[in-house]
Amino acid sequence: MNFKNLKEVPFSSSIYIKPKRFTYESKGENYTWDFIEAKDSVSVLLYHKGLESFVFVRQFRIPLWYHQDNDEFYQKNANMGYTIELCSGLVDKNLSLEEIAREECVEELGFLPKKLEKIGDYYTGFGSGVSKQSFYYAEIDEEDKVAQGGGVDGEQIEAVYVKVCEYESFIKEQIRTPLLDFAYLWFMKHHFKMR
Repeated sequence: MNFKNLKEVPFSSSIYIKPKRFTYESKGENYTWDFIEAKDSVSVLLYHKGLESFVFVRQFRIPLWYHQDNDEFYQKNANMGYTIELCSGLVDKNLSLEEIAREECVEELGFLPKKLEKIGDYYTGFGSGVSKQSFYYAEIDEEDKVAQGGGVDGEQIEAVYVKVCEYESFIKEQIRTPLLDFAYLWFMKHHFKMR
C-alpha cells in the first residue's frame, strides 16, 4: 500500500453520501431504519478484441481495507484493501449515463469505446443504502486508446488485462463484487460463443 498517515477522522458531511433515519409503524410496532443515501453509478465490462482479454480496474478501497482490517485472513494478504472491478463511476454530472460511462473508460483505463451496449440496471445495498448501477458492455482495441488512464482526483487505478480463458483461475485469488462475476457469465453466454 502506497499510502501514508491513513487514519479515521470525525465525520461531518459529504457530497457523496447522506445518512438517513426513518421511523415507521407496522402491525402495531414502531421501527427505525438507518441507511445511507448514495449516488447511482455506471459500470462497463470492457473486452479488448486484439488481446482477447477483459480490461479491469485494480484500486484501493478504504471501506474494504477497514472491513478486512478486522479479519485475520486478510491481514496476511498483501492485496488488503485492493479490488478487481469493472470500470465504474458515479452519476454525479449533468450528462447521460452513456456519456458518463465513456468518460470513466477514458479516465480510468484510457480507452474511448466506439459503442456501448446497455445490459441493464441493477440495485445494490438494500439494507444499508440503495443505489442503482447501470451496466454496459463495450468492445475495444488499441486504436481506441486515447489517454493514459489511471484515474482522476487522487484515484490510483491500475489496468488489469485478463484473458477470457484465464478468468476463472485469475479471479479465485481476487477480492471482487458480484457484478464482476455476473459480467463474466453474461459475456460467456452472449458473446463468447460467437467467437
